[in-house]
Amino acid sequence: MTHQAKDAQASMQADASLSAALRVQHSFTRQHFRAAEFFAESAAALERDILAADGDDEIGKSRHRAFVSGAVVSAVMGLESCINEIYLDARDKSTKLAELDESEMDLLALWWPEIESRPILLKYQHALLLLDRPCFSKGDNPYQDADHLIHLRNALTHYKPEWDDSLDRHANVESRLTGRFELNPLSTKNAQWFPDQCLGSGCAKWAVSTSEGLVSVFCAKLGIAKRA
Repeated sequence: MTHQAKDAQASMQADASLSAALRVQHSFTRQHFRAAEFFAESAAALERDILAADGDDEIGKSRHRAFVSGAVVSAVMGLESCINEIYLDARDKSTKLAELDESEMDLLALWWPEIESRPILLKYQHALLLLDRPCFSKGDNPYQDADHLIHLRNALTHYKPEWDDSLDRHANVESRLTGRFELNPLSTKNAQWFPDQCLGSGCAKWAVSTSEGLVSVFCAKLGIAKRA
């Protein structure tokens, strides 16, 4: 082999090694949570602006609802991407899970194909069960609020209008969420609870604190670095 051929081969091997060393995988968890925070802050700022003005800014109110809905949806996206990434980090033996031993990561990786399509909170509970950590109590927070948050997200993404004298799904949302956050100050007391009274900055802030709170407690239970 000529010197030129050897140099070319060495260069190719070096490029391949560099490529392997630079292999990265994008995480969306923090991005979803930061988006939820941005939407919640924007909803609160817009509320103040509209209340300080004449209160009849219909374009502003439309944007306000978009911010609140965005906060709710992004918060749940953060919940789901977080637990998915943890199972996949275990499969890849990622240093992000350096606090877990290899057998624990193997267990999570083994169960990932079975658990992948299951409900979000079941994935969290299953991971704790697999690794012999205390599971969440379903009747207590942060699990209970997280369950209500996911229900609200579903009500928004699979929205079905109902007559005001024949409420069913919407009444269920109200019964779950009443008293958990401040109501929308841009709405009236005579308006439907969901979506009008419900979707304010109080709801958006609650969505952020609920999702990030569950992830924080989960990471503490598992003994891994915070993800939110």
